[in-house]
Amino acid sequence: MTQAAERIIACRTAALGGHVESCPNGHVHAVHYNSCKHRSCPQCAFLQVERWLARQRARLLDCAYFHLIFTVPSELNPYWRYNKRLLARLLFRAVRETLLELLGDERYLGALAGIIAALHTWGQTLGVHPHVHVLLTAGGLAADGSWREPVKSCLFPRGVVMSLFRGKLRALLGDAAARGELLLPPGRTLPQFRGLLNQLGRVAWNVKILERYRHGRGVATYLARYVRGGPIGNGRLVSIRDGEVRFRYRDNRQWDAASGRGRWKTMPLATHAFIARVLEHVPPRGMHAVRSWGLYAASCRAELNQARAALGQTAVAAPAGVRWQEVLERLGHGAVTRCAVCGAELITWGRFRRGQTPPAFEAMPKTAATKLHSPVASSPRPPPAASAATPPPIPAARPTTG
Repeated sequence: MTQAAERIIACRTAALGGHVESCPNGHVHAVHYNSCKHRSCPQCAFLQVERWLARQRARLLDCAYFHLIFTVPSELNPYWRYNKRLLARLLFRAVRETLLELLGDERYLGALAGIIAALHTWGQTLGVHPHVHVLLTAGGLAADGSWREPVKSCLFPRGVVMSLFRGKLRALLGDAAARGELLLPPGRTLPQFRGLLNQLGRVAWNVKILERYRHGRGVATYLARYVRGGPIGNGRLVSIRDGEVRFRYRDNRQWDAASGRGRWKTMPLATHAFIARVLEHVPPRGMHAVRSWGLYAASCRAELNQARAALGQTAVAAPAGVRWQEVLERLGHGAVTRCAVCGAELITWGRFRRGQTPPAFEAMPKTAATKLHSPVASSPRPPPAASAATPPPIPAARPTTG
């Protein structure tokens, strides 16, 4: 978490170095500092999310989809804090085994479906709330190579899914504790944990099967927000002053009939408490927050292409690379990628490392673009490189994707 905090703080500052963007005709020059590219940074995640979405959309089957949510009981939250990697692995495994077992049953589908699952660990107020969102195809590839639709419109009963998921996760947690893999929080004992699992076996768990969607693009976009960016974006921040952070959240306990969602409210938190909540959701290094199973598993490319053929789609092809200029164009900020004088696309060059000053603008290599004319008098110029230890000034901010 310390490394995540340091990288997010340094994001797009001189501490990470940067590059120069110039008009090939010498009209405009600007210094831009590098993004930290940490997956929990809300400032530089957008481009990576767009690229992930492009890869998912390129392989999505053209069929209806279900959106399911599997939630861990709040009584397990103290154990989550001390066992994030282990509990995430067991949670994903319980969800995968539950779905594949039910989908393989002829009473529900009896075919191989496509599944994309994303781990989400926070609630609206940034508290610990582990749950998994699932994008599930409403149909699957049968043994004879045909596309099979679900037997029932609801796919399978919620109670059946809940009971099976509850039993599998409780068994996995009990086995992990018996093997000594579970780290117990202070003041908790192994007998207490076993008693908790027994208690949780007698209550209903929160498993939701949302309405059927015509296609999976909307749910994939929803899942994308968990790939990168952390638990809160800058747009939800209201104010930061007097040692207090105020941010907006939806209170789903108070329904807004007009919007069909929870009412917007504002929560104040002491700065240190807010930072602690945000950093609580930094995933351990190397832990994947998104998993693909069934037809979307990496090992099932042949089956996926067979299912696509049955649905009248071509084989999966790698999507074209997503350029940051294209993303800004879609967001309505395309003007910042071009010269305001002649309209030429700005060219990135002159990369410099942390602690270094930017190069002189007239040093732009001729091979990168047309030879620059003498910079106009109004063009900004960097300060002279008096010392490698002297950081360059931070230019005016502009919309960017990192």
